Amino acid sequence: MNVDDLIETAAVARRHYLDGRTKVQVAEEFGISRFKVTRLLNEALKQGIVTITVSLPDAVDAELSVRLRKQFGLKRAVVVAPPDESPDAVRNSIGQAAARLLMEMIQAGDVVGIANGRTISATTRHITSLARCDVVQLTGMALSLEADSVELVRRVSAISGGTPHAIYAPLTVGADTTAVALRADPNIMQAIELFPKVTIALVAVGSWEPPDSQLFQSLTPAERKLLLAQGVCADVAGGLLDSHGRSMDDLAGRTIGISLEELRTIPSLVVIGGGTRKINAIHAVLKSHLASVLVTDVSVARAILMNAGTHAN
Repeated sequence: MNVDDLIETAAVARRHYLDGRTKVQVAEEFGISRFKVTRLLNEALKQGIVTITVSLPDAVDAELSVRLRKQFGLKRAVVVAPPDESPDAVRNSIGQAAARLLMEMIQAGDVVGIANGRTISATTRHITSLARCDVVQLTGMALSLEADSVELVRRVSAISGGTPHAIYAPLTVGADTTAVALRADPNIMQAIELFPKVTIALVAVGSWEPPDSQLFQSLTPAERKLLLAQGVCADVAGGLLDSHGRSMDDLAGRTIGISLEELRTIPSLVVIGGGTRKINAIHAVLKSHLASVLVTDVSVARAILMNAGTHAN
């Protein structure tokens, strides 16, 4: 390629790739056919005049993300590769990705629901700006102060400038009658009445076998044993699921928060969770078709896709 051809190729490539002009517009400007424009653009790539790179933040695995989204009919899926497999590293990587996704998704006027969980706490720490939106607590408070949903709601609403709606009550109580009385409290009722208006919700996944769940830890050993024997595999915002993704209402009467049926009606339900201990639990949530968006890590995605492929054959 001589110097004149090189200059023409570079000029055409600059107009198309940097200035955003269409091939037809470039052809008209340079007085050549659009077929020659295509040939010159291909030549620009071949000669290294133009180089194209595809980069994703936080080591997002694009292939696994697409495969997971298609396999389970999700609106979006983001699979991250943490620097190591320690729980803190996994939570932090998922939190960064989920925060970036929420900052992109949330629009002014949305009503955002927040459940409890350590991964949700990690997510809120990475949120730096949000469109103005009201924030609703979806579940009562967990045992861990780090995962306390009241604090998480306060943190997110402070960033968004919207109104926080908290639930000053535990996630579970000892008797159905206690739960009924708490739900009737005017302050708690105010938050519960907003559940149907939630447009985007952020929830985490708890695992029961092996145990890695705030809800699991809040129950007595006898209660855990009974529920495990009945097939509980995972929990989402206080709702229980078996390994097939079927809902189990054993704790529904004693739980303060949103139900699985109400979660299912939310237009964008963002489910987050990762780590090898949560593989079966996250797979159960995907089988339930609750999630519209999933943020997880490569170890979970690979295991779930392998399992899904095995059962498909």
